[in-house]
Amino acid sequence: MGSIRSVLVVLASLLAGSVVQAGQVEDAQKSLFADMQFRQGFLLSYADSSKGRSVEAVLDLGDPNNAPAWRLCQWASKYSLAAVSCTQGAAGDRFYENEGKKVLVGGPDSPNRDLILEVRGGAEYGDRARRSGEGWPHLLIEQDAIAVRPLDELAEIRFSLGLRLLRFSMSMPADQYDPGLHAAQFQMFFIVKNINTNSPDGGNYFWFGVPFFDNRHEVPPAYMAKDVGKGDATGKFIYTVDGRAVGVAPRKLGQWLTLDVDLLPFIKSGLEEAANRGYLKDADPHHYGVANMNLGWEIPGTFDAAAQIRNLRVTIASEHRVW
Repeated sequence: MGSIRSVLVVLASLLAGSVVQAGQVEDAQKSLFADMQFRQGFLLSYADSSKGRSVEAVLDLGDPNNAPAWRLCQWASKYSLAAVSCTQGAAGDRFYENEGKKVLVGGPDSPNRDLILEVRGGAEYGDRARRSGEGWPHLLIEQDAIAVRPLDELAEIRFSLGLRLLRFSMSMPADQYDPGLHAAQFQMFFIVKNINTNSPDGGNYFWFGVPFFDNRHEVPPAYMAKDVGKGDATGKFIYTVDGRAVGVAPRKLGQWLTLDVDLLPFIKSGLEEAANRGYLKDADPHHYGVANMNLGWEIPGTFDAAAQIRNLRVTIASEHRVW
C-alpha cells in the first residue's frame, strides 16, 4: 500500500570530526534527534499536505517559552488541532484532543509518558469507507536530523523504544472492509538521502521503514515498492524491513514491546535494493545519510487506534571519529 510522505529539501550541515589516534577506539554515541521526550511540544502541520512545512499552529504544551523540535503532521485529517487548547491532566500530563485525534505528552512520572498518539477513524471517515486513490488521516511526529553523517563513517545506528497498543477497533461494516485499501499502521520511517552534490543522485532519497503494527498481520512483513496510492505520494522507493527481523512481536492491547536494534545493516541493504531496482544510480554508502525521521499512525481504513511510546532513542556511533 502506498503512503504519503513529506518531501524534504533541507539537510542539517555536516559536523566536522577529528580523527582518533591510532590504537584508540571512540565509542561515544550521539543522538540524531532532539527532545526525545517531547517536552518542548510540536509545530503543527496543516492537514493539506500541499502546504509542505508551513506551520498552522504551535502546540507549546501550555508553555509559551517552549521551542518545539518536532513537527506534528495531521495530513488528510478533517479535524485540525490548530484551534484546540492544551489541557492539563493528572501527573503532569498535557494533551490536545478533538473529534478526530488526541495527542498526549505524559509527565515524567506519569504512566502515560512519553507520548500517546490516538486517531479516531470512525469520526474521520463517518459512514463512508475510503475508496481507491483517496487520502487517509495521518498522525505522525517528524524531525530533521541534528547532523547528517555518511553511512560508511558509522559503526551503528542504534534505535530503541518501548511501545504498547492502547486501543484498536474497527468502525466500518465488515462487508465494506478491503485489506487492499483499508488498514491501520503504526510505523517509523527514515529518509535516507544522498548528501553528495556531485553525485548523479545528489538530493535523491529512499524511505527506510520499521513497522510496529499493521492490523492485517500478526507481525508486519517486509514491504518494498514505489510510494504511490494518491496524488501527493512521493514516487520514491520504500524499503520496510520485516518486523520480526528487528524484534517486533504480535501486539496485544496493553502489552509493552521493547526494541533495541542496530539499523545500519538494514539501511545499507535498503540502499543496495533501491539501486538494484533502478530507483537510485548511486549506491555508495559514503554519499548517503539519515536526514529525517517520522513515526506514528497512518489510517487508510475506518479504525480507532491509540499507541504509546516511551524511551525513544536514535543514536549514531563511530569507531573512527570524535565529535
